[in-house]
Amino acid sequence: MRIQLLGPVEVRTPNGGIKLSATKVRTVLAMLVLARGHVVSDIKLTEMLWGDRPPTTSEAQIQTYVSRLRQKLGCAVEIRRQPPGYVMLTGTAHVDLVEFEERASRAQAAWAAGRAAEAAGDLRRALVLWRGPALSGVTEFLADAWRPQLEETKLTTLEDRIEADLALGRHEELTAELMGLVAAHPLRERFRGQLMLALYRCGRLAEALATYREHRALLAAELGVDPGPELEALHQKILASDGTLALPGRQAKHRPVVTEVRADVRPTHLPPDTADFTGRERELTRIGALLGRGTGAGPAPKHRVVITGAAGAGKTATAVHAAYRAAGDYPEGQFFVNLRGSRPRPADPADVLDTMLQWLGVGAGEIPDGLDARVRLFRSKAYGRRLLVLFDDVADEQQLRPLLPTGPGSIAIVTTRPRLTAIDGVRLVDMPMFTDAEALRLLAKIIGTARVAAEHDAAGRIVALCGRLPLAVRIAGGRLAAKPHWSLSSFADALADGRSRLDVLSLADLEVRGRIEESYRLLREPARRAFRLLALLDLPRFGIWTVALALDASIAQAREIVEELVDARLLEAVGEGRSPDHPRYAFHDLVRAVGLDLAVRDETAEERWASLNRLFQPADLTLETG
Repeated sequence: MRIQLLGPVEVRTPNGGIKLSATKVRTVLAMLVLARGHVVSDIKLTEMLWGDRPPTTSEAQIQTYVSRLRQKLGCAVEIRRQPPGYVMLTGTAHVDLVEFEERASRAQAAWAAGRAAEAAGDLRRALVLWRGPALSGVTEFLADAWRPQLEETKLTTLEDRIEADLALGRHEELTAELMGLVAAHPLRERFRGQLMLALYRCGRLAEALATYREHRALLAAELGVDPGPELEALHQKILASDGTLALPGRQAKHRPVVTEVRADVRPTHLPPDTADFTGRERELTRIGALLGRGTGAGPAPKHRVVITGAAGAGKTATAVHAAYRAAGDYPEGQFFVNLRGSRPRPADPADVLDTMLQWLGVGAGEIPDGLDARVRLFRSKAYGRRLLVLFDDVADEQQLRPLLPTGPGSIAIVTTRPRLTAIDGVRLVDMPMFTDAEALRLLAKIIGTARVAAEHDAAGRIVALCGRLPLAVRIAGGRLAAKPHWSLSSFADALADGRSRLDVLSLADLEVRGRIEESYRLLREPARRAFRLLALLDLPRFGIWTVALALDASIAQAREIVEELVDARLLEAVGEGRSPDHPRYAFHDLVRAVGLDLAVRDETAEERWASLNRLFQPADLTLETG
């Protein structure tokens, strides 16, 4: 038996399809399958079947739908009544979504191992399982809740497949497909970049550049923003006919080390500065001082500036703005490298060094194999040169350390979510949330000062409900700019609904939920579970004893898990409790909202209630007083 969710919801057997004619029966089936062996509560079933207007007979109707499913599916699957809801055990039945995920996972492993052809094949076999829009034929409530993330997974997998095909030299056959994808998803920058690369490799330079210009104009007109740094870096490489854009197979396997760099090479690869950059004067002043700006002569101090902060805090925008301020003091080159530390596959330092060496004038065929050899060559070529290198989205010290220039005249600006302190010469600059004034100024720059002045109180509510998170304020501003007929008060009311706030804070490829979940996905499973359960606590701040009770863990275990959440910037240390050994912790409102969604999705009602009930044991509550 096959249960199919990636298209019309259907059940098929070797003898044909099993008829599921009722929308609500298909909805119950899809919900039970999507729960992956967890209990789906009666309340959740009711919500997905009827929204906020259930009939008085909803409980009896749900029992009827489950009974029909049992009759239709027979013994191939098991549907149990497990208060407060139902759970499905799929047994030997095949689920197309699970099969899709398994094939995509195999492809990721093959890609990581350098087997591009195998990865492309697995990804193609994964994508063929899609038969149309996911969850077709269910209620709008379930489709609205689940379809966006499923379709996003499909698009990401399609991007990965095209990436693998590009690595295999299939650019000519990909061009037409990519043109269609860009037309269908005009704001999706990865498709845009892949089309630019395919056109460039086909010798269609003018069309590649025109594709970039079209995207830049579209963003400016619709959102008032510039292309992202990765697309801008690709644009610069195309302009320079950068050798790294050639197919890997066309580069020589045995490459001698060169001893000279062309003196006329002055690489400049910073992405465009943010046109409406706002605030951050205190942080910029500190960064400028650490960079040694304004010294007039002599080498800059040997400092590595590490800008840390939560997802969406504006680290990259601030770093780029600071780099432009300092660029005149580093005339021999400014590099920008996205190390993709928050992604499942961070950049390999050896590959990054390959790119940076070519920026310094080393021919592609002259770069040695192996990380250590490339580190030595890079340091020798960078030594004595006044270089500014901006490393964006760094995963950890191990990824960063081989890439740092060691000469006295060079400087590194680093953006990262965790605090990196294990590298010599590091100076940390924490990126806090905006002040109210900064958040309002950014909103006014995006939607106009007159509009903010006309509804000043509503504008204040909007930035407060955004938690003064720069990304959230920018998204809110972008949505309002696109809808000049919307009132600020009605938009603030929409944000005030905690159930939909994260959905409202989404615009094109900018999404608060997705940025925060990037950090969540990098956690170990115990910390993921802690994030979900702690988000259930409706407390302004809490201490380590509360954490231990919620997780049913020892104090030592709770402290280790909490510090992992703090390092990932998913939890904030907000001051001391009864003593310096008892710090207090708090969630940013939007981070907690993501945690609540994940708790409802991934924790059973029993697990959620058990966690909360442990906090109501009188003998333990006294531990948190004072």
